[in-house]
Amino acid sequence: MSFPINKFVVQAKAQNKSQEFINACLDYANNLSEQGYPVTFSLEHLAMQIGIQSDYLRNLIGDGKNNIPHDYEYKYQRYNYFKLKKRNGSFREIMVPAKDLKFIQTWILVNILNKYRLAESCKGFRKGISIYDNAKVHENSEIILKVDLLKFYDTITEKRIYGLFKSLGYAKNLSYSLAKITTAKHRISYWRDFDENSQNILKELVIHKPAILPQGSPCSPMLSNIIATKMDHRFEALARKKKFRYSRYADDLTFSIGSEGKLPSLKLITEIISSEGFFVNDKKTKYMKKGCKQYVTGLTTTNGINVNKHYRKNISEHIYYCRRYGVKNHLIRRKEEFPNYNSLKFHNWLYGHLCFIKSVNEEACKSLLNNFNKIDWYI
Repeated sequence: MSFPINKFVVQAKAQNKSQEFINACLDYANNLSEQGYPVTFSLEHLAMQIGIQSDYLRNLIGDGKNNIPHDYEYKYQRYNYFKLKKRNGSFREIMVPAKDLKFIQTWILVNILNKYRLAESCKGFRKGISIYDNAKVHENSEIILKVDLLKFYDTITEKRIYGLFKSLGYAKNLSYSLAKITTAKHRISYWRDFDENSQNILKELVIHKPAILPQGSPCSPMLSNIIATKMDHRFEALARKKKFRYSRYADDLTFSIGSEGKLPSLKLITEIISSEGFFVNDKKTKYMKKGCKQYVTGLTTTNGINVNKHYRKNISEHIYYCRRYGVKNHLIRRKEEFPNYNSLKFHNWLYGHLCFIKSVNEEACKSLLNNFNKIDWYI
């Protein structure tokens, strides 16, 4: 999306704009162009680039002529809410943007955010990079240290996103609008449901309930990666100095050493994380020494990268029982685990897990796929 410099200069002079104004605009445009970002001067300009009405975009963020307030009720109209149950029994609230908002957020993701150069150590939410690549960094380690960030998305507020767009080179008013479009306020009940530990650590957020990155927006993963880039670079520099290995997958930070090197102290790690505006989830901090079970983002790393044996055994058992009792009878026996599943839905579920195993270790998946193909799905 190149900026027509010559055409701009001609039109600006025709409108009797001062040379000072023209030079300021050209400096602004060149700064964005050199970084590969679309040159956008205002919210109206952004609307034109996206292909929507500017009044609609202003109303969307509650900043228009109709004076629609930027409040809870208005933002709720733009998101659909549902909860996903986590392994520990708690729930993660997902905010899926409405179709029109998702279209706008996707434009921002593709045309602006995806142009940003992330740190090499960032392994999450990147095209062509998977949890396998994250685990591979820490293969055959003497010690692995796992550190989890507390309420990662919740600590990335509208104010921080405004600062991000401004740092990319965008004008203050436009950065403010972009931040409004890509963040949202949760319902009051969301903050009330924090456990006591989170309530205490994130006291300021709980009190003020700012707009934050919504889980479910196409922009949020990339925005979180960009916000964490400075932290990643700091740990990368420290890793080169101390000869340890570092990677980050979303809110999951992993540090490790091989036959040499030294892990940074947990105190130093916490200081760096805190200075970058994040918080450590102490309950999930874990050291894993060689000889014990070592895993990174769910994959074992001791003797190469593998899906853990329990996971493979579980999939193998499903295949065995489907062959022995038939798919329908197996689903009846496991109806609590697979409510409302039919043969087709279970086929897709089981095949998806096999594809995951194959993506990590193709050799380990051969016999599983062979037995899977022997299942009679029509009885």
